[in-house]
Amino acid sequence: MEFNDTVAGSAGAFSGAPVGRVRGFSPQNVRFLGAGIDFSLFVIAVIGVAAWMGPSQTGLYRVAEIFVGALLMAMFAALCLLTRLHEPRVVARMSVTLHFVKALVCFGVPPAVMLLVCMPFVASGDPSVDRLANWLGYATLSTAVIAILSRAALFGGFAGASRRLVAAQRVAVVGSGESANRLLNWLEVSDVGLVEVVGVFDDRGRDRLVDSALGQLVCGNTADLIELYKSAPFDKIVLALPHSAEDRLLHLLRRLRQLPVDIVLAPDLMGFRTERQGHSELAGLKLYSLADRPIREPQRLVKGAFDRLLAGAALLLLSPLLLAVSLAIRLDSKGPILFQQPRQGLGDTLFSVYKFRSMHTDMGDVDGRQQTKRSDPRVTRVGAWLRRTSIDELPQLLNVLRGEMSLVGPRPHAPSMLIGDKGVFDLVDEYSFRHRVKPGITGLAQVNGHRGAIDTPEQLRARIDCDLYYIDHWSLWLDFKIIFRTAFICVSGINAY
Repeated sequence: MEFNDTVAGSAGAFSGAPVGRVRGFSPQNVRFLGAGIDFSLFVIAVIGVAAWMGPSQTGLYRVAEIFVGALLMAMFAALCLLTRLHEPRVVARMSVTLHFVKALVCFGVPPAVMLLVCMPFVASGDPSVDRLANWLGYATLSTAVIAILSRAALFGGFAGASRRLVAAQRVAVVGSGESANRLLNWLEVSDVGLVEVVGVFDDRGRDRLVDSALGQLVCGNTADLIELYKSAPFDKIVLALPHSAEDRLLHLLRRLRQLPVDIVLAPDLMGFRTERQGHSELAGLKLYSLADRPIREPQRLVKGAFDRLLAGAALLLLSPLLLAVSLAIRLDSKGPILFQQPRQGLGDTLFSVYKFRSMHTDMGDVDGRQQTKRSDPRVTRVGAWLRRTSIDELPQLLNVLRGEMSLVGPRPHAPSMLIGDKGVFDLVDEYSFRHRVKPGITGLAQVNGHRGAIDTPEQLRARIDCDLYYIDHWSLWLDFKIIFRTAFICVSGINAY
């Protein structure tokens, strides 16, 4: 277990400085990276042997060769999954010899099995069958050699680099009593460097922590924990508290669920009632899952690639329109073409959202406290048309390319937005839960009629319900449907002003 230097040396309040070493790849990223490299090496070995042997003589053999090659790749992928060859936490606890054996099995068994299948047909004297058998024989040797060399590099000269690549799972511990002490002792003796404790946090006053073994290591309260995530994101929060402290645990869960991390409960002898009790694991220790990260690593990669590809293509296709709108804004009223405003994003972090300016410069509301009303005198002539068609939102494609937003997600609100005389955080307890994913240019609420100003707590509640449903049921197909419905709504101009 690594214990962050900022925490270990902290006897006072949390400093807010970035924590520890530069963050590397998460275990999920390492799994996909390792699998991608090995799959590429396997494909290169198989196809390389076929290319070295020269082109086949018949078209029928070429079809058979393609079929056998696809079958080899499918067998390789299946064996990798069965042996858990690319599972970082499994590899970390595995002997070098066993890992070599697993790699040899995954790389060498597929062509060897197909060679055995072909052997009964070799006696027929068919040149195509002989060539296929030779190809599989050489492929068995080449894949075995690649398996040995790649593992020798992994555990040999590149061992230090590969160790740094597999970043420790960054964990924040909430609680400083006996439960937290037992948890950290377990991590100290059980993990193999794949857990980094970024801090120990407790909301109780320091005068109540004098007798605690961890009191001197507490570096802040949950507010400091939330601020820490904004400067140095981590992967998991472990609530190391007695399960009998149900009210305190539920309060912490409601407060911390705004962060896009897994929240788990360390084991205890007492029972604890929550809406869900799945299981998680940390250094071999079984934990109770209280709140999961809504979009997991593979899904985030897919959604991120989808967002950026579509946003880049949209900017290119719409560039004539964007230039025309820019010219119209410039001719219509004085002031900049683009308008920037702070909005709340992933993990409750602030970012500047881009929009085409639709209001008079001297009447604009940078803080976003006053929502736009129908026939609002602050809106310019061109701005009224831009807002009605939602073209004013198109510059947010730049936010998507910067990684601050998604094409689809909960719409970002200004942090100081008011409904009546109350802030949005005070009206709906689950409001911050919508910040567990990136905000979007459009969202499920917008295509379900919740578009325009929010005048009542009931309207806010309806939007939050749509946002939370989207987060819990996300799929790429759902994003496609929302984008398609958004295009129709923008043309109709429903509830846009």
